[in-house]
Amino acid sequence: MMDLWQRAQSLADRLPAHQIRADKRLHAAQKGVHGRRRAGPGDSFWQFRPYENGEQASNIDWRRSARSDALYVRQQEWETAQNVWFWVDSSASMQFRSPLAQDSKADRAILLALATARLLTGAGERVGLYGQHEKAAGGRFGLERLLEAISRTRMTDCPPFPQSKPLDRHAHLILIGDFLGEEDDTRQKLRQLVGLGVAGHLMQIVDPVESDFPYRGRVRFSGMEHEDSLLLDRADDLADSYRKRMKAWSSMLGDMTRRAGWTHSVHRSDHSPALALLTLIALTGRTG
Repeated sequence: MMDLWQRAQSLADRLPAHQIRADKRLHAAQKGVHGRRRAGPGDSFWQFRPYENGEQASNIDWRRSARSDALYVRQQEWETAQNVWFWVDSSASMQFRSPLAQDSKADRAILLALATARLLTGAGERVGLYGQHEKAAGGRFGLERLLEAISRTRMTDCPPFPQSKPLDRHAHLILIGDFLGEEDDTRQKLRQLVGLGVAGHLMQIVDPVESDFPYRGRVRFSGMEHEDSLLLDRADDLADSYRKRMKAWSSMLGDMTRRAGWTHSVHRSDHSPALALLTLIALTGRTG
């Protein structure tokens, strides 16, 4: 686990200098504050309003007032750190890693969650592990608490979706897993989660062989979640239909999330984790 944590730190620390400041969406996330479209404490200008009798004269914006016959006060937009909740799938299927991938799906999911959390807590956000923590926490404490909770649940065979629990309406929920469960159960659980009324993102982790199905000839497949083994005499005969089914499954997940205002992405475990990390950071900057 410490190897994953060190890799997550290195991955996160390499990004801001050459990516985040160059992208307005990423820069918004890096700032660590998000406007709530009403007056309050913050650094961003919100609006001018008429001066009211009894207010301190120091509140008056004299430049704006000079352009009219009335006195005006400059208001700032209320800004606050957001709560970002992570859920990392630790079901048995996530332990799969083909020779083509650097990480198992579980390790890649953990790597991305920790690297994202490191960037977000460094920007002033609060993080928590969905279903494990009652409240999100910021700073070094929030990051270390997330690391400890993920380490504790890493090898537990959890369901392919978390149990739906209410969140503050300004929260952001990031789910990282393979989401290869039964269709009816997946639809039901996903409906419950998107029904929470918070911003969310579903990141689907797939191994390259799950995406490409490169098998040829006689192949025996063994399940990782107590399924019966399957022997195929000519695996290549099923390659096209398999790929179409996988594509349709990802499209279904994407359609369900988009209709609810969420986002969905697919990340292969043989691809660079940096691109997936940029996706997650950019998406957290969309809330507010």
